[in-house]
Amino acid sequence: MNGMTNKANVYYLPAAEPVKIPRSPSRWSRVRNRLVSGWWRARLSLADLRSGREDDYAALLRNVVEDGPAELIDRRPAKPSRPATILDFEAARLRLRPATA
Repeated sequence: MNGMTNKANVYYLPAAEPVKIPRSPSRWSRVRNRLVSGWWRARLSLADLRSGREDDYAALLRNVVEDGPAELIDRRPAKPSRPATILDFEAARLRLRPATA
């Protein structure tokens, strides 16, 4: 080497902007949001009951409203779409080995 250079590859990135912390909503706006969401949940639940459709949610809701504590709804496990794949590594090794005669 002829000489040593003291030139370093240093790059300065611009300073990150401080993160703006969002203001927390006031207590009354949180209460109002809870009341509005509860109102819509109740309206949709009652509309489901009135429509007469029997789905799991309506049955569960009717059970909670009329009888008290809800019971678990039993569901059959889903059927597999195809048979299970069995991996037989020994048979695969024998098939891939060259035939010796």
